[in-house]
Amino acid sequence: MEIMIERANNLELLSAFLADMNKQKNHHIGFCGTDKDDILQTLKEDFMDGNGEVSFFIAKNGAGDVLAACGLEIENDEAEVWGPFNLTESMELNVALWQSLLDQYPNVQYFSFFINEENTKQQIFMKKIGAKQKGKHLQLIVHRNRFEKLDEFKCSSFKERDFPAFQHLHDSTFPDTYYDAKTIRDRLNKSNILKVLKDDHGGLIGYAYFEIEEELSEASLEYIAIADEYQNNGFGSLLLKKALTSVFASFTVDQIHLTVDADNHQANHVYEKIGFEKGDILVDYKMQY
Repeated sequence: MEIMIERANNLELLSAFLADMNKQKNHHIGFCGTDKDDILQTLKEDFMDGNGEVSFFIAKNGAGDVLAACGLEIENDEAEVWGPFNLTESMELNVALWQSLLDQYPNVQYFSFFINEENTKQQIFMKKIGAKQKGKHLQLIVHRNRFEKLDEFKCSSFKERDFPAFQHLHDSTFPDTYYDAKTIRDRLNKSNILKVLKDDHGGLIGYAYFEIEEELSEASLEYIAIADEYQNNGFGSLLLKKALTSVFASFTVDQIHLTVDADNHQANHVYEKIGFEKGDILVDYKMQY
């Protein structure tokens, strides 16, 4: 069979292919969504390189059908990898797409992969290219119609005067994460919200940071943390209940997602008691080229 590997140029076709593939657990990649319009917007906003070309390569057959695709969401010398998504059983096709990206973007040195545990083909590919497993993450979801909202949900919105305490708590709790405290503050808008819980003296007990996508009727809880001196006293559950109640009351969303360490069974039990349900397990891989 004749197969051609080339840079993607029809983003509508690519987004439809990615959406269809990512709905299947045996092809699922955690970075990529399942709504083709949302994927299309992400491709246009986050996958354009310095030459104005999309950082995605595809494999097509002689009839022009897309068989496989792989792309990089690049920031400086790091990239999140979308794929390879592959309709065939050919590992050589995955390798060819991957090598095309490496050749095109030699300045990228660090790669992150987020793969559904049931996507065994991709995990075999991880071993082939030398990527190392770093952990497993559990996706949790809470639905509006299954969440027991609080009658009183006073949970303060972040104010600039809260920043020093927030920065200390966030950057010490998540020292190597994708958003540091300053980045979160800079991202705050009508759709990215930061809720804080304070004691009677104005001290920061904890915070919860959400990103809202009303057009998809969903939101994600990106971070939640409780200061050391308030832990093991029920404040985590209280903050979570207040923050979730506030989001469901203020936004047109039907579900809120959260990704946690799959092995932190004690914390995950708390989430489930509040109303979160278990979803997919995603495996985190890293690679330095």
